[in-house]
Amino acid sequence: MRVAHEDASKLASGIRAAHLSIDAALVEVANMTQSILEVCRASHVHPAKSQMAIEEVTAGLSKLVDARKGFVAAHRQIVKVQRDSDLAEIDFGCVGPDIPKTGVLRVVNG
Repeated sequence: MRVAHEDASKLASGIRAAHLSIDAALVEVANMTQSILEVCRASHVHPAKSQMAIEEVTAGLSKLVDARKGFVAAHRQIVKVQRDSDLAEIDFGCVGPDIPKTGVLRVVNG
């Protein structure tokens, strides 16, 4: 059983790290979008010339949001499996300011 707890702990760490990484990537791409707009405005680039860059970067942002949605859905499925296992009391990667980092994983808006 000790190995299972260690594996669960490793999984929880991975889940937390993935959540944080996805959110950090979203912030970076959102910041890049703002920077593109500011640079184009400051350099007096005609909006038609920068349109494709804006479309491409926002498409990337949208794909990251979709990836985040998929990851959240996968996390929920992991929780469902956990509930039916002998690891039901192990922390499986809760994140957020109102969710303790230890204890049973709770799905919010699930």
